[in-house]
Amino acid sequence: MLKEERYDKILTVLESEKYISAQKLSQMLFVSLPTIRRDLAELDRRNQIIRSHGGAKAIEPEHVVAPLDFRKSLHSTQKRKLCQAAATLVSDNDIIFIDSSTTTLQMADFLSEKKNITVITNGISLAVLLINRGIKTYCTGGEIFENSLAHFGSFAEDFIRRFNIDVMFFSCHGVNDNGMLTDPSLPETQIRKVAINQSKKSVFLCDESKFSLSTPYNLMHIEDVDYIITDSDTVNQFIKEKGEIIIV
Repeated sequence: MLKEERYDKILTVLESEKYISAQKLSQMLFVSLPTIRRDLAELDRRNQIIRSHGGAKAIEPEHVVAPLDFRKSLHSTQKRKLCQAAATLVSDNDIIFIDSSTTTLQMADFLSEKKNITVITNGISLAVLLINRGIKTYCTGGEIFENSLAHFGSFAEDFIRRFNIDVMFFSCHGVNDNGMLTDPSLPETQIRKVAINQSKKSVFLCDESKFSLSTPYNLMHIEDVDYIITDSDTVNQFIKEKGEIIIV
């Protein structure tokens, strides 16, 4: 049986069972346990399953990374206001990182007046917008994820580590009820962690729809962000000591 055939069968099983052990899959598909574990690792990397407790869980619909064009259309007016406010935190000569989220995409429209800035991004769509506005831009390179039109993986992460970044701008899927920033994509979470570690300041853009959303992977607690830009005063229940809040 070819790999892609096994992947399809695993996904079909999870449509009805929601969780299945690697041992049971090994018996059902008549392949070795190491082979099944590699299959599950690959499906997890593709964000098609969640590996858990010696097996795999189905991804619930709200945890699926939606296609880029669909996500761009959601809450676009609010996102534009967030991006306009975020651009005020950029100074001339800054080196900044902007992630590949659709929330930060419109920042390109507000950076043209900044002098001698350098933008690093893993987002292909954003890189094109920045270049068209004459802004010095580095795109990380690396493996491209279809749903996000963005680069992820070790190559992209190593590229970011070459820079000393002044400010990092990012969003994610949601903020859970404990104030943790979460995302359904492990590769996207990892690349944000690397960029945050390379940056002097972090700026989180979050519209009201993202609060009380929990997805599998934790990025950081919202209190550990330097600036939060939002259109909702819900954020106040999470911030006690750190983080400056800008409500638009």
